[in-house]
Amino acid sequence: MALAVGALFVAQRVLVPGGVGSAPESVSLAWSLLLPEEARAAYDALDAAALINEEGASANVKPATEPEPELLLIAETSTDATLDGQILSISGFMVPLDNDRRTTRQFLLVPYQGACIHTPAPPPNQVISVYSDKDARRFHNWQPVTITGRMSVARDSTALAEAGYVMALERIEAFREDTTDESFEVAEGAHDSPLF
Repeated sequence: MALAVGALFVAQRVLVPGGVGSAPESVSLAWSLLLPEEARAAYDALDAAALINEEGASANVKPATEPEPELLLIAETSTDATLDGQILSISGFMVPLDNDRRTTRQFLLVPYQGACIHTPAPPPNQVISVYSDKDARRFHNWQPVTITGRMSVARDSTALAEAGYVMALERIEAFREDTTDESFEVAEGAHDSPLF
């Protein structure tokens, strides 16, 4: 009997693509790719207005421009519709939303440690609300994780943050930096996290 069950398992893994136990095919995603082009343009416009005001302040001149609230709204809430329905992998920090100490079925994934707990929440387009049908391992909030699942572009409101994306969790694991990837360059003075 055990031999027959073992043969069935091997047949599923070898003969059936995507069989039981196989990892879903996914695309790895960086946090900056959650921002659509209109959000990037809005951030650029806000940066330009801040620079003009900074130059005026050094000359004791009244601010030339006030930041437009509409630009801030676009920058922080715009989401990328092309991500909807895709199976993606992304690394970040877990903020559990349920009270079990060892497992979780709902958590937020955020780009930096301490977000939503020790520091204010990131903008909604930088927060992913993650749901799991089964108990998932709960990691410490200081330990980065990599999650894989089907992304939905949808708003989700939680007690700790507003999320612009929702993911149905398929896999979670401790983050492992790819030491063979030479493409990650650190700008001078920048934080050296490979998560961004």
